[in-house]
Amino acid sequence: MERNNKSLLVIEDDRDLRYLLSVRLVSAGYMVYGAENGLEALEQMEKHSIDAVLTDYHMPKMDGLEFLSISRAKWPGIPVVVYSADRDNMSHEALDRHAFAWVRKGNDFTMLLEIIAAAAQQSVHA
Repeated sequence: MERNNKSLLVIEDDRDLRYLLSVRLVSAGYMVYGAENGLEALEQMEKHSIDAVLTDYHMPKMDGLEFLSISRAKWPGIPVVVYSADRDNMSHEALDRHAFAWVRKGNDFTMLLEIIAAAAQQSVHA
């Protein structure tokens, strides 16, 4: 697939799932960086120009909501999509913290890809 010049950061503590998501996103034309938790993700964002972030909700060291709060304060123009197996009522907290979207794990990958593409298109780098 043709490259789209957009870079994504995938934050997922499950190594196999992070790898699977990364492979599928690279196949969709994205440059993909990975992180195991929010702390690693912040380091990646300092090093690389990121257009959008896909983050798990529950992770060790720094969870997705804490990452969301810090990243929105430091990089307000970079959309963050929260990806979790939790019930939808947990989505309100993420959306209250200005997540771009909340997506349940296990949903159709095509839908996730459309949400990520929309997020990456809205990215505004400082």
